[in-house]
Amino acid sequence: MVEIDVYWFFWASLCAYPLQTIQEGISMSEVSGQLGIARVALESFGDDAGRVFPNTAAKTKDIVDCINGMVPQNRLIPLNRMVTSWEATALRNASLALMSTLRDEAKHNYILCVENQRCLSAHSLVERIETCFSPESWSAIESRAKKEFEESGRCLAVERYTAAGFHSLRGVECVIRQYIVELTGSLPKKRDWGSYVEVLRQNQADASLIAVLDNMRSLERNPLMHPEDWLDIDDAIGIFTLSQTAVSRIVSDIKRKRALKP
Repeated sequence: MVEIDVYWFFWASLCAYPLQTIQEGISMSEVSGQLGIARVALESFGDDAGRVFPNTAAKTKDIVDCINGMVPQNRLIPLNRMVTSWEATALRNASLALMSTLRDEAKHNYILCVENQRCLSAHSLVERIETCFSPESWSAIESRAKKEFEESGRCLAVERYTAAGFHSLRGVECVIRQYIVELTGSLPKKRDWGSYVEVLRQNQADASLIAVLDNMRSLERNPLMHPEDWLDIDDAIGIFTLSQTAVSRIVSDIKRKRALKP
């Protein structure tokens, strides 16, 4: 996934379109400012956008090269010099080529606008998933769990609901494993959610936490492992919300256990 500044296309078009109107015989004093602004706009196309629109990126470079030939950077130019026929034609042709190339290339690229998922903002899901958890919870969980929740948020934002539920539950499982290591120093030989719940029960984890995790295992995780099960938006948000609750309770129980240590 590549981030593209959509506003750039509007801004660049405003700056590049007038280049078609530059005629031979106009003094450089009249067009140097216009050329400079167009150069700044086209040079800001960026590497990410160039990966998506490589042919368009090449056309922007053609125009910038043409402008640099007329108005070299960091060099004074005689403002009474006139635009030549060759320069005016090169600018016009390069500008037309840019527009036609972008039009053709854009037909073969998908640009997605992600929407809020119920009360979850697209910005939080894609870029700030940590805001969906308390600062205490987010700082306490390990990096693998954070990565799973980041993936879950992005999947939810692009409406891949089954994948979002899958990553949410993987995130919870990472935090469960983290808690077991905290309690016992290592993971059990049998590494599945049911065994993890039993280890927590044997080590006097909070009873309400065990109930939440066991229900998630039987009602959410196990059915999702079967390929015939697919989640819709409400299923995915429900699992994500349960995951938030589970993580919060695990972190609280870790804190409680630490306080009880001599």
